[in-house]
Amino acid sequence: MSKAFYEKYWQNQDVLDDFDYKWPIIQTLLPPDSKKRLLDFGCGTGVILKEVSAIRPNFMPYGVDIADKALYGARKRIPKGRFHLITETQKIPFSDSFFDIVLALDVLEHIYDTQTAFRELSRVLKPNGTLVITVPYNGTLKLILAAIIDFDFYFDPYSPHIRFFKESSIKKCLNDAGLKDQKVGYFGRFFPLSNGMYILAEKS
Repeated sequence: MSKAFYEKYWQNQDVLDDFDYKWPIIQTLLPPDSKKRLLDFGCGTGVILKEVSAIRPNFMPYGVDIADKALYGARKRIPKGRFHLITETQKIPFSDSFFDIVLALDVLEHIYDTQTAFRELSRVLKPNGTLVITVPYNGTLKLILAAIIDFDFYFDPYSPHIRFFKESSIKKCLNDAGLKDQKVGYFGRFFPLSNGMYILAEKS
């Protein structure tokens, strides 16, 4: 993940194109409202975190991102939030087992060192804590059709997506980091051509 790239990316990016079909799923995966620390890993400009704060007002919202520009927008959206810049090492600047809930929403497909990212997510999550992940869905049939119908669009060389996950690959990443998947599902379009995949997991 390149800081320079994402500083430029967030210059003209704010809204989430997939918000309308992703948010209804995410909100069902959140624990009940209580005084819990929640981290949005790769929070961007805080679009999702603002919605979380509206329906879970007792959650204590935290966010980290690699881009100053993104965090500027997040601080404006969620004044009570606590936001921190992370470097390309992806070290999350919090102690072990600090968070009750961690969100990693459409961020892991942007990361070179996914092994470190999953380990850091696991490290800062409390035992039995909740992890919610969303990534673009890349099942076999969908990839075959994408390659046949519009390869250049789906594998756009200018796209910020550098990782491609299917259910088995993301489960392996979770297990390697000491995380256990509890629920997997899909959103956008229809399976097996879904836009995205969500994973609810916990720390073993």
